[in-house]
Amino acid sequence: MNYQYDVAVVGAGPAGIASACSMSELGLRVLVLDEQARPGGQIYRNIEKAPESRCKLLGSDYTKGACLVNQLRSADLDYRSEAAVWQVEPDGTVFFSHKGESHCVKVERIVVATGAMERPVPFSGWTLPGVMGAGAANNLYKDSGLKPSGKVVIAGSGPLLLLEACQLASSGVEISAILETASAYPSLEALAQLPSALRRADYLVKGVKMLWDIKRTGVPHLKNVKEVRAHGDDKLSKVTAMQNGKAVSFDADSLLVHFGVIPNTAMFSQLGCRHEWDNVQRYWYPVTDTWGRTSLERVFAAGDGTFVHGAGAAELKGRLTALEVAHSVGKLSLSQRDEQAERIQKKLARELSPRPFIDAMFAPDIDACAFDDETLVCRCEHVTVVQIKDAVRQGCTNPNDIKALVRSGMGPCQGRMCGNAIVELLSILTSGKPSDAERLRIRPPLKNVSMQEMASMRFEGGE
Repeated sequence: MNYQYDVAVVGAGPAGIASACSMSELGLRVLVLDEQARPGGQIYRNIEKAPESRCKLLGSDYTKGACLVNQLRSADLDYRSEAAVWQVEPDGTVFFSHKGESHCVKVERIVVATGAMERPVPFSGWTLPGVMGAGAANNLYKDSGLKPSGKVVIAGSGPLLLLEACQLASSGVEISAILETASAYPSLEALAQLPSALRRADYLVKGVKMLWDIKRTGVPHLKNVKEVRAHGDDKLSKVTAMQNGKAVSFDADSLLVHFGVIPNTAMFSQLGCRHEWDNVQRYWYPVTDTWGRTSLERVFAAGDGTFVHGAGAAELKGRLTALEVAHSVGKLSLSQRDEQAERIQKKLARELSPRPFIDAMFAPDIDACAFDDETLVCRCEHVTVVQIKDAVRQGCTNPNDIKALVRSGMGPCQGRMCGNAIVELLSILTSGKPSDAERLRIRPPLKNVSMQEMASMRFEGGE
């Protein structure tokens, strides 16, 4: 078959851009499909349009994305923004919506670079107006300069939580409290990883600086917090929690929560790629080799959609994946691939050196949030905790059995918001291991698409 494109890259974040540009330079015909209006992913969101004042507050970790986005704009490839991929097949067939029309294209290789997403954690009051993810709030600021007003409480765990707190404080937002669910002291598991982390001492220094900046604001910063709850009638009014056995309470107009990030595995799941469960960060991830090869011959992965390592590592992993794709279609010999990869691999090893320490330091805590029987778990289908408990009592032992009985994970998001939470809840209710549970099955279309669009589908290339 003659293909119009050699490879389709899904996602234009750090990994997708790096992979696409590298493959283009190696002579491959590349199609890049991204759902957002502009390239950059979530980390470099709106980098092309953000004013200088906003860039200054967001810092160099944000502004360095401009160089990468410029590479994409000048590369010899086909980049389509606002293109929502709604089905991908293992044989290289890609279906996507673009400008109100559905398209179908066949390629030799697919690189899935869909990145990561904030970990959704159900808790009492999490659906109240005024409660949102800290990452979502960060995206609003990147896009339009919007900031939360009134009294703001920040709760959760992870480096991004601390970064968001620092940036909000610098922008003049009134922060009532920071409720960190992580322990005040590193665990033994984290301390065991500290020597390796010292290879990137600048990461550790950055973390210490954030903690110092927070301390200087005078904002109450509570550690080892459990049982976070949001309260209010028609909107958020108060946040409560437990710290070392004592109840704490703060008036709040906004609650920003962040419990780490997890790979966005929906497309890998729909394709049927093999997955494994990570016991430290507690998420499913598609299994790949060091070159980004998945369990499917034509499907490759790049970036945080496989295992969350951050933007710097995602870019490097994208470039390694590009070399392997080029080798797989005959553009590079094995020796050429290895020679070009050597420098990238050394950089990647250094970039990854602090990750085991960070992952252990901010390991998710299933006791961080409090929920009751009426807490919504599946927001799409309005499935509550008590409905899942009833399903377990009736003999359901995995998320797909529960889905069949009470429809959890059957809504438009197909479990992206509730899948991990159901696995965790099941492990509590059955005293089982999350790794023993099935993953929610995901079926096309991955995104909402009208029958009219499907009926008028355009087929591109390939004879």
